[in-house]
Amino acid sequence: MSENSANFFGLPAEFSAAEQSRVAIVPVPYEATTSYGKGTQNGPAAVLEASQQVELFDDELWVEPYRLGIQTCAPVLIEPQSAMVEKPFQALTNVVSPLVEFNKFPIIIGGEHALTYGSVAACIERYPDLSILQIDAHADLRKSYDDNVYSHACIAYHLYNLLPQPNITQVGIRNISKEEADWMEEAQPNINIFWARNQDKWNFTDIIWTLSDNVYLTIDVDGLDSGIMPSTGTPEPGGMNWYQLMDLIKQLCIRKNVVGADIVEYAPIPGLHAPSFLVAKLLYKIIGYRFALELGVTKKYL
Repeated sequence: MSENSANFFGLPAEFSAAEQSRVAIVPVPYEATTSYGKGTQNGPAAVLEASQQVELFDDELWVEPYRLGIQTCAPVLIEPQSAMVEKPFQALTNVVSPLVEFNKFPIIIGGEHALTYGSVAACIERYPDLSILQIDAHADLRKSYDDNVYSHACIAYHLYNLLPQPNITQVGIRNISKEEADWMEEAQPNINIFWARNQDKWNFTDIIWTLSDNVYLTIDVDGLDSGIMPSTGTPEPGGMNWYQLMDLIKQLCIRKNVVGADIVEYAPIPGLHAPSFLVAKLLYKIIGYRFALELGVTKKYL
């Protein structure tokens, strides 16, 4: 095993030391409320392993994004009962807050979607106008699920109430309950839903302009079509394809200040490597798009 394999992408100390890194990857192997398939606690380790195989030269951007420096943080371990407190997921907030304060770009690798609460709580300390772009199959707008207000099925509802200036845009949704639909019709919240069934009519510019200047990107892997992402607890047919997701993230990073991101709900299937590699490649592409201009990428490649 390589001495660098404990770092995402197998980077040497020159490009993975905390003091030299612009990006910080935070693994959070949290699983407490998964309601169908299990295994999100194994997601971060599987992505770390798969990342060792990612080519570090980006053939689209024609640069090597890792030269920004990519720090691998120690895993954040969250006890399920610690989520059920006044400030849930505080352990993650405590890790992400100084990263944001020192102008690093945090990317959280989950773990189930509920953990996004802790990361967003850290980001709004510095960016009170923060909005959220949520890639997901599910609206996640229940007030509680299975008597747990911090279930993964409730994360968007609680993020909406956490934001000082509530603004969430959801892309790829194709599963919503009557309870959630009734709440939206009654409350008329500032939530824009771009349904998966209409994806042939999506205009990414229109989607992005629903957001504020500072954006947090949360990607539930079930937002992708289950044909390319079967490794998740609640798969849904009819999701986004790889290049749709790439185009949306690229345009988001060009037009908005993306201050943090997460990839959640990845539950690896033993022996099936392609989904793990997909998430590892997605992680690297987010970094490349986010820092494309700083990396010297010209409009020719954007």
